Amino acid sequence: MTDTLAIAPRFVIFSSYGNDSVALIQWAHEQNLEDVAVVFTDTGWAADGWMGRVEKAEEWAKSLGFVCHRTSSIGFRQLARKKKGFPTQRYQWCSYVLKIEPGLRWLEENDPNTRAVCLIGVRRQESQARESAPEWLPRSENHGGRVMLSPFADWVEEDRNVLIKHAGFEVLPHRSRECRCINANKSDMRGFSENDWKAVEKIEEEIGRPMYRPHRHLGAKGAKEMRKWANSSRGKYVAPNPSDAEAPDDFPDEDLFGCKPGWCE
Repeated sequence: MTDTLAIAPRFVIFSSYGNDSVALIQWAHEQNLEDVAVVFTDTGWAADGWMGRVEKAEEWAKSLGFVCHRTSSIGFRQLARKKKGFPTQRYQWCSYVLKIEPGLRWLEENDPNTRAVCLIGVRRQESQARESAPEWLPRSENHGGRVMLSPFADWVEEDRNVLIKHAGFEVLPHRSRECRCINANKSDMRGFSENDWKAVEKIEEEIGRPMYRPHRHLGAKGAKEMRKWANSSRGKYVAPNPSDAEAPDDFPDEDLFGCKPGWCE
């Protein structure tokens, strides 16, 4: 599945093969960019069926003349075992350990002279957190000091969707599923398969605590209750133990890395 680069890439796209990734790859193709490397950041925690999409998208990217790679990491399961817990909305160390660090390692190995331009699919319209996202950076910290370009910065969703259709893909009605994210909302979780819920339940049993914070989900504690919450109507879910809806004061004192734009597209 992984090709070896004979020369350092001129452009690098870190991809999850969600909507933004597909649009960005198509954009690079329509701009006639050459020496493009598309790198999938494998978290080891992809949702059921997502790796099939990755394989299909990799074959498509190769047909455009691009080279496809995959990074490897400790993987989400082993990382949770090591941390003896799960990341939270406040401390999202998973993004750095599973995506950014492996990506930086790949860049060091394949672009030692730091000449590549890293492309990301961030749009300012996406959220308040991204409304000030830069269109470009001369030295991006997240990419080892390389130039970062965000060609979709001022685009709206409709602009992006045109590129997805040009690529021959359907616009997904959900976010990328390269991981069963702790930031998943109701809509995301309603898309979880039976296997996804079993995987969450299994890792919760092993770690000994819920993956999703109960107080953020009306007190839903554990995979089985989270599934009920996800499938409930707004405001209708009632937790077995109402006290689980109260926010605990158990955040760690670690200064950990949070999610970074461009690594979950």
